[in-house]
Amino acid sequence: MTLLEFSKILQESNIPVGHYAISPTSFPYIVYQELSTTYDYTSGRPRAEKINLEVVHFTKKEFCPSLEKLKSVLHKHKIGFNIATAYDHETKNIINQFELTIKRNLEGEYESI
Repeated sequence: MTLLEFSKILQESNIPVGHYAISPTSFPYIVYQELSTTYDYTSGRPRAEKINLEVVHFTKKEFCPSLEKLKSVLHKHKIGFNIATAYDHETKNIINQFELTIKRNLEGEYESI
């Protein structure tokens, strides 16, 4: 799965999505970013790419239905995740932080290396 494909999956939740940042006009919204990328090699050629991501869901509402919708979309696409929730007393935001990994097979993409 490419990063662009992952972005389209997040958009299935019908929640505004930003890559790195967003200028939200209302809540809830999602911001995602890459944390790291790892490549696996076979015979000196890259064969797989693993991108570790952070997806942050911001809301003002406790038990927000959009959080369940986001989880449902990730489950539908068989994307496993860890989630941590925090409350920011200053902004009064509820912050749901997902950590996950997407994988892409690079078999054949770098044969000329």
